[in-house]
Amino acid sequence: MPIYSAKYLMEVTTKIFEAAGATEYEAACVAEHLVKSNLVGHDSHGVVVIPEYIEMIKKRRIRPGAELEVLEETPTTALIDGNWGFGQVVAKEAMEIAVKKAKANGVSAVGIRHIYHIGRLGYYSMMAAEQDMIGVVMCNSGPIMAPYGGRARVLSSNPISVAVPAGKRKPFLMDFATSVVAGNKIIVAYNRGERIPLGWMLDKNGKPTDDPSDIFDGGVLVPFGGHKGYALALLVDILGGVLTGHGYTSSPEFKAGNGTFMMAIDVGRFMSIDAFKERVDALLETVKESPRASGFQEILIPGELEFRAEAKRLKEGIYVSEKTWQSIVAVAEELGVKI
Repeated sequence: MPIYSAKYLMEVTTKIFEAAGATEYEAACVAEHLVKSNLVGHDSHGVVVIPEYIEMIKKRRIRPGAELEVLEETPTTALIDGNWGFGQVVAKEAMEIAVKKAKANGVSAVGIRHIYHIGRLGYYSMMAAEQDMIGVVMCNSGPIMAPYGGRARVLSSNPISVAVPAGKRKPFLMDFATSVVAGNKIIVAYNRGERIPLGWMLDKNGKPTDDPSDIFDGGVLVPFGGHKGYALALLVDILGGVLTGHGYTSSPEFKAGNGTFMMAIDVGRFMSIDAFKERVDALLETVKESPRASGFQEILIPGELEFRAEAKRLKEGIYVSEKTWQSIVAVAEELGVKI
């Protein structure tokens, strides 16, 4: 399996998107986001999506150079139309707006409609955490998940991310789909020629399958935790799809992309940030050092694996499957980019 440095992947990705019509800023923003996803171990949201994005540019589902439009605004809220620009670019600017409003007023909520795939949600919630705020991000997407007890694609995997600043410890970073796994993880397994665990998805007949190719033949993801993940998925569709006007996943008005809902909470409006971080550290330490169940070597804090993966991959490089790399090479050659 080929191994590449983050710097090299950044350069290649930037060149490809610039050749496809993106501005220098857009290309750099998207490249930084994708490679960061690989660094933290979320390969399903990394450079593997480059060919898809280029295809969407050709189909005008992603429109390089598009500028976001603020449709409605109050001191604490904003409704943004992304005008089908790059999801990473629009979502980053939206969280910047959310953080600015929260700094001024204590809390903020921002909704985004007409925006393509925004990628890894933890990137945006961490933007708030790095400003000593609690960041909340959620979004819907195209139909790929069945409701609890069903077998039809009426919901998305509808991910949720929350980031909380800490003191001496790394931030608490929750970032997961409301399905057992994100859809792109199935694609990664397919590209690697691997089977998937039973329980990740159902085939078109509603039976559990370990064949990732079923995702291309009517297979569906299933919600984690049964009815609990299903309820959370519906909530995300309400906030990200209905409230923003992007459309809930199975509605006629839903076209593509991610209807997105964000919040930023200024911790300093509740207590001093130092006191808060000290208490968060104490909580995480208490949990981390609590007695382990049989078969477990340690208790992990949400986000801990991502931070470890980033440190390791910055040193050792990023693994990219041969199939994924060849698809990137093919796109680059088509655009006249030498890599």
